[in-house]
Amino acid sequence: MSTPPQEKDRFRFLVVEPDEDLAREMMIVLERLDVQVDHVRGHLRALALSEDTEYNCLLVASRGIDISGLELCALVRAREARRSLPPVYIVLVGPEEDQVTVFTSSDDIDDYMLGTWMDLELEWKIKRGLRSMSLRREFGASRLLDAETGLMTPEGLRTFLHEEVNRIGRREGWLSMSILSVPGLGGLRVSYGEVWLEWFKGGIWSSLRRQLRNYDRLASMNNGFLCLISPDLNEEGTRFLLARLASVISEYQFQENTEPSTHVSLAARYLCVRVRGDYRQFGRTGDVLWGWLCEKMAEPMSLGIMGYTGTVDLNLQVAQTLFPKD
Repeated sequence: MSTPPQEKDRFRFLVVEPDEDLAREMMIVLERLDVQVDHVRGHLRALALSEDTEYNCLLVASRGIDISGLELCALVRAREARRSLPPVYIVLVGPEEDQVTVFTSSDDIDDYMLGTWMDLELEWKIKRGLRSMSLRREFGASRLLDAETGLMTPEGLRTFLHEEVNRIGRREGWLSMSILSVPGLGGLRVSYGEVWLEWFKGGIWSSLRRQLRNYDRLASMNNGFLCLISPDLNEEGTRFLLARLASVISEYQFQENTEPSTHVSLAARYLCVRVRGDYRQFGRTGDVLWGWLCEKMAEPMSLGIMGYTGTVDLNLQVAQTLFPKD
């Protein structure tokens, strides 16, 4: 199976392999496929090189002379998360005894190839990677951002949450998190169909995004909820923000011939906390807050806005506060 020329020309590969002979064999296969490719021996050197050159695929030896392939993968993924970069395609290459370690780790690799490999196997892995990279680019696929809606993915929001906990916690600042829902949309699906409902929801989400500050982050969760994280926002500010969003949603309506307007309302649960504790604990603190989001999303969401405020370190200490009625 041949590789389309336009596909090969769009991507650049980096071979990270301490063994010069193995690297040379890889380069021969890649050059035969007519793709752009560079080689570097050290894994840390590869990390530095990829700072200055945009590589779309990394072929990484699982064992390195400075750090391991998994450690390089973790550093690359952390950089992508920190800068909201599209994910690079990573293939680890190593002995069979490394398989268990690779596949039980939390690091996100795309493929693994056992040594000693054959040219045809490497060729197949490369072509598979090219197809995957083409799809990612064509459809804007990213682990952190849904290019179609402009909303963050759940993974992207979780990454952002941990980064903000680390930043805000060093000075004990405020962090606001909200779970948003528009109950009753299921009835619109029955009346108008799935396609119309998706269009209608897309308009609502766009209206909400326009009301946010440029450092707020809104994500579409897998269960249909939206989650909003607002750094440096206390409870009073959160109430004003949610009131503004509720007003936007209540005014969003649809008129179909002689049918009456369909009004929708916001349901929200928010949490405002001062982040405290030792910087060495902030990873656990972020997990605690993420756990609160998951717990509240598992509960039924009725109309209205309800909030909680308090502090968080290794534990969450909050009291419920009701949103004042107009």
